[in-house]
Parts: sequence; C-alpha cells; structure tokens
Amino acid sequence: MLGAGFETQVETEPADEAAREPGSTPGAAELAPHFPQLEIVELLGRGGMGWVYQARQTNLDRFVALKVLPPEVGRDPAFAERFQREARALARLNHPNIVAIYDFGQAGPYFYFVMEFVDGANLRQLERSRRLSPEEAFAIVPKICEALQFAHDEGIVHRDIKPENILVDSKGRVKIADFGIAKLVGRKEDITLTGAQHTLGTPHYMAPEQIDTPTKVDHRADIYALGVVFYEMLTGELPMGRFEPPSKRVQVDVRVDEVVLRSLERSPERRYQTVGAVKTEVESIAATPRRGGSSRESVHGGRDNPPGKPPGADIREALRWPAYGLIASGFLQSLVCLALVLFALPAVAREGGDAAGYAVVGSMAALSLLAAVVVVGGGINILRMSSYRWAMVGGGVAMIAGPAALLGLPFGIWALVILNRREVRAAFERGHPPSVPNN
Repeated sequence: MLGAGFETQVETEPADEAAREPGSTPGAAELAPHFPQLEIVELLGRGGMGWVYQARQTNLDRFVALKVLPPEVGRDPAFAERFQREARALARLNHPNIVAIYDFGQAGPYFYFVMEFVDGANLRQLERSRRLSPEEAFAIVPKICEALQFAHDEGIVHRDIKPENILVDSKGRVKIADFGIAKLVGRKEDITLTGAQHTLGTPHYMAPEQIDTPTKVDHRADIYALGVVFYEMLTGELPMGRFEPPSKRVQVDVRVDEVVLRSLERSPERRYQTVGAVKTEVESIAATPRRGGSSRESVHGGRDNPPGKPPGADIREALRWPAYGLIASGFLQSLVCLALVLFALPAVAREGGDAAGYAVVGSMAALSLLAAVVVVGGGINILRMSSYRWAMVGGGVAMIAGPAALLGLPFGIWALVILNRREVRAAFERGHPPSVPNN
C-alpha cells in the first residue's frame, strides 16, 4: 500500500536536501499534537519534498495520505501566502487520474496536505517486481496523458513526472501524485507554481531546459519526462547518451519509436506540443497494430495481426502446428507402450523369461508411457500457452523418445525454436493479454 506521492529518499532527494539527517524525520508521536483530527498510522516514504504518512481520518473513518513539507520551506515570510494561493489551485485538480487533495494548511511548524490514499503500488515498485509488458505500457500512458492535459489546461505543470509519482491502485487505476509540489517547496525566489522556477525535478527525468534555462520551463517539460517514463516502461532502461529506439531493444511496433523519440527531443519546439497529441498517437498505435520492426513485431509483442485478430493470435498460430505435432508424437509413443504390454510381455512369458526379462520390458513400457504423458502435456500447454517449462520439456522429450522420435524430432525442434523467441516467452509469462487499467 502507498499514499499520494510515495517517495524513496535515495531516489528523490535533491542535492540541497540530501544532507537531511534520518533522525529529523518527525515521528507519529511528534506529529500527533498538530493533527488531532488524524490518527497517524505509519511513515510511507520520505524525500526532498517532505514526508508521507498513512493516516486515518477519524471523523470520516477513512484512510488518507498526510504529506508534511519540511519546516525549512516555511522560513520564507512570503511562503505562507504563496502556499495558500497555490494549494487552492492544486486542490481544484479534480480528475480521476490525479490524486485528490482533501485539505491543506499549516499545523505548528509544518505545512501539510491531506490527500487521497492509494492502495496499490507506484510504477517504480511495479517495474522492480517484474518487467512490464508493452500492452501495460500502452494502457498506462494514455491515463497519464489525460491527467497531465487536464492540469496543463488549468495552467499547472507537474515538473516532476517520474515512476515514483505514478500510482496504480489495486483495481488497476492510474493516478498521478504530487502535482506542483516540486515548485511549491522550491527556493524563496520562486514566484508561483505555474510560473518560472529554478532547477527543480529529478535527474534523468528532467527536460534539458529545466537545467539550462529553468526560468523558461512550461508544460512541454512534462512531455519530455513522460517520454523518459514511457521508454523506461518499454525497455527497463533510461534513455541516456546514445540510446537506441525502443523497437531495437524490445519487440514493439516501430511507430512507438516516433512517439518516444519526439517526446524526448531536446528542443521543446520539436516535441509534441500537447500531451493530448501523445495520447492520440499511443491509442492509435495500440488500436491498429500493423507495422513492425525488423522482424515486423506489433506493439503487442508478436508478429503483425490482421485487422480483427486479438493481440497474441499470431503467436498462437505459429505454435499451433508444432503443438499438434507433439500431441501426435505423444500418442504414437503411447502406442509403443501398448505394444510392449500386449506383445513383448507375452513373448517373454512364452520363452519362459525370468524376472529380469519382465523388469526390462516393464521398465520400457513405463518409460514410454511417461514420455507420452510429458510430450502430450507439452503440446497441450503450448496450445493453452500456460506452463512454459512443461512446453519446453515436452519439446525436448519428443526428440529423444524412442521410435516416436521419428515424428517427434522435427516437431520438437520446430516447437523449441519458436518457444525460445523472446515475445513467445513473454506471452507465456502473461498467459493472456493483461487487463487494461480503467477509470
């Protein structure tokens, strides 16, 4: 579980905040007298923009996220007035893909926000737990775009889009946290959340102008950061130095390259001018997977699908005949077992065979039956795209299982070649196309 704006200290603290001593984090007992309306449960995260606690709003009996800003940000005499003005603007960002602000104010030395508590994980946690599929990335990005476009239309730039600020709740809904907070806790020379700023943000996700000309930052800085997040979701890497387009790193539609690379243009004028345009491009590619990369993969990770085919149908078609071949080979192997039982054992008996003879024939029959089960099971698992390990073992056994190997050898090789393709392994890991986050 996490709250709005969950952060980790190592990854999110700016240089001027990195010296904060761990002991300076206020504990629940220290905060309790300042927030009598809340029952503080635990610290969820801390970073350069303050601390986030899970709390229970006792009068409404609901969990909330309490974000407490560092006391030093309030030392500027003008901060209180600016906080009230800008916090009201942030509280008006009422959108299903934006973490809601329920309350804000000052309690003792602390300026704070009471925010929606999100039961789920942030994108960084998801990326560390497993590799996101292209389908998941193409479901998440449009939701980010919708939230950013809404904020931009209200004159608010996020300025710190990164995986830690993108939350996915337990129902798959995408929400962005910490709109404008980076600006709010900036230096005293800053004027407004929506106006000019000094260098604030997170390295690797910051647009070049946030470093070179921070007083000229506008909504297009969020588009650059979104491009970084998108690239990272697809490839698991940051687009640093001379990086390759996504389709060279993973098997996605080459049209994805244009979206990502245009979002990452150094010059704001060369980027998409609105996140709405990014959303349109992404949804168009996801809806019409028709052009691939060097091996003509679609955004869904497989070969191109004709119109009307569901994602992954091409992979299933490629595996169909190898699977049928394995199943046929397995049944042939079961006939070998049957022949041993019906003919070999009686032959041993007629010749007055001893126990050793029976043991040899019985062992051969048992091994033939076991091989048949494994090979047939491998073929069935390939058709169902369920157990990747069983599918691989079935293909291998089919190549060496006695007389049936005459049929199993070519089909086993065929199956193993296809099963070793990266997009096929990914399809087995998913089992079926993942659910699309919706709001």
